[in-house]
Amino acid sequence: MPSSLLWAVDVYGRVYSLSTTGQQWEHCRDAHLEFKRVTAIQQCCWSIACDHQIYLYIHASDVPIRYQEETYENQRWNPVDGFSDRLLPSDRWQWSDVTGLKHQPLGDFQLPSENWEWEADWYVDENFGGEPTEKAGWTYAIDFPATYTKDKKWNSCVRRRRWIRYRRYKAQETWVKIPLEQTGSLPDPFNDITCGGWEITEEPRGCLSLWAVSLQGKVWFRCGINHHNPEGSVWEEVPVPGEVVQISCGPGDLVWAVLWEGDLLVREGIGRDCLKGSSWVTVESPDTGVAATHVAVGVNVVWAVTKDHKVWFRRGVNSHNPCGSGWIGMVGEMAMINVGLNDQVWAIGFEDRAVYFRQGVTASELSGKAWKVVSVPRDSERSHSSASASSLQRLVNFIIIVCNVCDKLYIFSFNYSFFNLQY
Repeated sequence: MPSSLLWAVDVYGRVYSLSTTGQQWEHCRDAHLEFKRVTAIQQCCWSIACDHQIYLYIHASDVPIRYQEETYENQRWNPVDGFSDRLLPSDRWQWSDVTGLKHQPLGDFQLPSENWEWEADWYVDENFGGEPTEKAGWTYAIDFPATYTKDKKWNSCVRRRRWIRYRRYKAQETWVKIPLEQTGSLPDPFNDITCGGWEITEEPRGCLSLWAVSLQGKVWFRCGINHHNPEGSVWEEVPVPGEVVQISCGPGDLVWAVLWEGDLLVREGIGRDCLKGSSWVTVESPDTGVAATHVAVGVNVVWAVTKDHKVWFRRGVNSHNPCGSGWIGMVGEMAMINVGLNDQVWAIGFEDRAVYFRQGVTASELSGKAWKVVSVPRDSERSHSSASASSLQRLVNFIIIVCNVCDKLYIFSFNYSFFNLQY
């Protein structure tokens, strides 16, 4: 199987990764900043740095991230000039989108951020309907709008041609800051971030859901993330009935959040036509009188940790019943917890601060059977004979985050996972 990574962040904000082909945590040397939160999936990682800015890390791929910009040049025939850009007042713009309603001159196209570059200059698309045109890409019609043909006829009064230019995303295998003009005028910095939702829809390709929580307890959703637009377009606030402190998003349509008071929120109405969902439902804390502090969701499971560090499993959770039917107390005390694609569970122990995974998780037994500690040294400790013990003690501050892991640890293979650091 291809090499994949398990990510972690320590209390100093340093990012580490553990490869399925490696035997130790590798320090991400490119990360010059200190990070508070990291959330990751197969193709990328999102993070909140200590400068309160949002950063994105995209893994290198054999398939480049390219986007095709297009605009249409429109002309009308008149008996003096022939075809020219002298259009009627009721006509579309000389340069427009395919509908003719949006003004799109060549010079108005700008790169979304410094992480993009133009591959080449504008050129005319000389194909129409899969066949080459004979008139420099022009297609003809009686009037705007109408059915266009590649052949000029005696009654062809208007014509248009499509101009194309490709831009390529160049920032891969490095952390890049999402520009401020893209994040907009947010009222306060983000405190938590989670990414998922890749199973909700196949169109557009690579569509993702990115949720975030601000210091004021507001919830935000990043719109427009897909393969051709990995940075997304804009943040939109999602109203919530209270102050949220933490949020978790699964690969499908499950989104849960923890309220400041200790109860939990479940997002309903999420689907391919509405990635943000439509409403919130409140679910009480697993233990009456003890507030929930952390929640993690997967495909068909929800796990939670309460203030007394007890671990809880939510039974009856699925796409048709995102709220589930009840809580089951589990053995063990954990500081935080998270879930992978196959509903594999990872956690940070409360007493020893070690990294654990849940053994025995299957489709028929989603709650698993027992916790097993994961002890792997960091690269700086590899040469020390006592590395295993010291490394395990220092990993108290690590949060496991991502993706496609585990043949090297002999745990079992799953696809994606993500964790958020309680910093």
